[in-house]
Amino acid sequence: MHEISDSATTHDNPEPDSPAESPTLTDRISDALQSGVKLVIGSNRKPPRRFKSLLHGTWLGHPLHPAITDVPIGAWLLAVIFDILWLASPTANSWAARGAEIAVLIGILAAIAAAATGLADWSDSYGAERTVGLYHAGLNSLALVLYIISFFIRLAEPPGESVAAAILGFIGIASVLVAAYLGGDMVFGKGTGVNHVAWQEGSPDFVSVLPVAEMQDNTLRRVEVAGVPVVLVKLGAKYAAIAATCSHAGGPLDEGELQQGDVVQCPWHGSRFRMRDGKALTGPATFAQPRYDVQIRDGMIYLRQA
Repeated sequence: MHEISDSATTHDNPEPDSPAESPTLTDRISDALQSGVKLVIGSNRKPPRRFKSLLHGTWLGHPLHPAITDVPIGAWLLAVIFDILWLASPTANSWAARGAEIAVLIGILAAIAAAATGLADWSDSYGAERTVGLYHAGLNSLALVLYIISFFIRLAEPPGESVAAAILGFIGIASVLVAAYLGGDMVFGKGTGVNHVAWQEGSPDFVSVLPVAEMQDNTLRRVEVAGVPVVLVKLGAKYAAIAATCSHAGGPLDEGELQQGDVVQCPWHGSRFRMRDGKALTGPATFAQPRYDVQIRDGMIYLRQA
């Protein structure tokens, strides 16, 4: 069995040996912020790390952050429209000022939830994606502060009629849109948060992978099925197999730790999966691992993707 610590939250990213370089200011800020976020969400605690999994969306089977971000963006875009209507005709469209005030408040509340889930996801990032994520978070935080100020200005001038508050909102939405562009670059350009096993296709037919005699009880074993890496385990008289590439960031599950009978923990960020069905139990992973059927014939182990 491969042993790792319960606080497995670092990415073993092998790089060629190179002279040590002094960390940049961005790196120092990222290191400190990531450490703080991990402490708050319980990344270093023993499983099941429920609060961390809640923020990632493990319980939902889908990343939670992108599902929430649509709410503040939509609310604040609506506030911009209302502000423009009010500025165009303050007397005729006084209702629009009140509508903007409500939309700004909804956006603020949703943005706080989006920030919490986004920081949780970002805390497990590294390298270039971590840097882009820091800028993404900084611009969104700026927008949130601007909208909070805008909201209180609106409250001070009932029914929310304030040119200064509207201008702050215009600056805020510009900041949000730039941040959204950076968020898109993280996902579509750098693959942050995507399912790393989405394109793996195992054989629809059973493939011989290993003699039964070579399998030991409660030991993770890496095999290949039609070129796809699979982690196999023998649990008494039963066998279980799932894709060996962690759906969260591509970590090698066969190098992880077998826990609680049939639960494997990724050595990179501590995601945990149930071997018998591939279900993600602990974040940051949200997507299940593809499962493989096991068949024993003539002293050989055969696998096929379920």
